[in-house]
Amino acid sequence: MEMDEGELAERRHVVELTDESATRRFAQEIAQLLSPPLTIALNGALGTGKTFFVRAVGQACGVPPEEITSPTYVLLQRYSSRRGPIYHLDLYRLNHVDEAWDLGIDELCEGNNLVFIEWAERFPQALPPDCLTIEFRMEGSRRYARLSASGPRSSDILQQFLDPPAD
Repeated sequence: MEMDEGELAERRHVVELTDESATRRFAQEIAQLLSPPLTIALNGALGTGKTFFVRAVGQACGVPPEEITSPTYVLLQRYSSRRGPIYHLDLYRLNHVDEAWDLGIDELCEGNNLVFIEWAERFPQALPPDCLTIEFRMEGSRRYARLSASGPRSSDILQQFLDPPAD
């Protein structure tokens, strides 16, 4: 079934993350659906769980969790996983989209990689057209992840998450 751009833009889902265990389970469910090439944009305020999510996905893909740290100051981390290279970028400290291009964001997203981009909302023009976006947010003591898809591949992943195959 082919979807037009308007339908793709409307592919969204919200998950409540009640605690770290729920976030870890959510990350493991998402990790099972991921294969390169794919870009995952991670948005949300400081402390909403972006790096924790990447650490849990990485662990589900065979990366020791202690290796996965926030790339806030180094801007870019690379991890070897059972699924191939995982790149973890943080755009928070960048002042201009040219700095994202200088990091090679376009080559990473076009390569056979899983690419996680924290603070992706700062430079949406640097993202590929087909991207799975997860927005983390806090409302009082509750934490939520809102998933959206912007292209056919990310829409397929979102659909698989929403309607997992029966065992």
